[in-house]
Amino acid sequence: MIKRNAEAIYAEEAAVALEAARIADDPALTLEALREKYRFLARKYHYAIRQLVKLTSVSDMLQGKLLRAQDELARQNTELELARARLEQSNHLLRQLSYLDALTGVANRRRFNEYLDQEWRRALRKGSTLSLLLLDIDYFKRLNDIAGHQQGDECLRQVGEALLASIRRAGDLVARYGGEEFAVILPESQSDWLMAFAEEIRAAIADLKIPHQASPYGILTASIGAATAVALDQHCVGDLVSAADKALYAAKEAGRNRVSLAPALSTG
Repeated sequence: MIKRNAEAIYAEEAAVALEAARIADDPALTLEALREKYRFLARKYHYAIRQLVKLTSVSDMLQGKLLRAQDELARQNTELELARARLEQSNHLLRQLSYLDALTGVANRRRFNEYLDQEWRRALRKGSTLSLLLLDIDYFKRLNDIAGHQQGDECLRQVGEALLASIRRAGDLVARYGGEEFAVILPESQSDWLMAFAEEIRAAIADLKIPHQASPYGILTASIGAATAVALDQHCVGDLVSAADKALYAAKEAGRNRVSLAPALSTG
């Protein structure tokens, strides 16, 4: 609208100039008639100028409002970006918390399942090994019966801390498998190293020297089943879990407080 009004004023101004030129070239006009026509054209010209001044003032006002609106929009966009970043950070934190066992601070069973499947698929692509430790606290139910569940929970927390302290590689994961059972996922590890590492964990738990009157060892101990597999299409991740579970059972049958290694999964 402002543009149309400005164009009309400029057209009127041009018409006044054209009329003035025509009058100046008319030899038939008397001096008095010439003066009268020039006065009329001057009024029209002054009117057009006043209208242009008003229009310019309105344009400046609207432009100022537009600039302020743009500044406000930029401010709101900045706030929205900050809010989005905070929301993403909160969602990331919530996701991390949803993967943790509230009691021990290690990964929970949900995270264990996801990570084991992820690492199995990675090992399949690379043709590499994947190892698993399953750990069971010895005579834990007896400990709960004698010392109470609060003391039992404290023991679980200390075991979780000891397991986390044993991890050296970024890709390894400690998880609470369920109840008094824990698990450690160890990508790209060999059987000889796995046995040594599992023995370190067993010793670290014994070194906590947590009293356990219902255990023949007098302190809290753990049995560990270890298994390693080269990820091949003829196997599934459940085969690795089953092998580690059988090794854990063998360790408990052999007297507990020891490590048992499962036979290598058949490649046939």
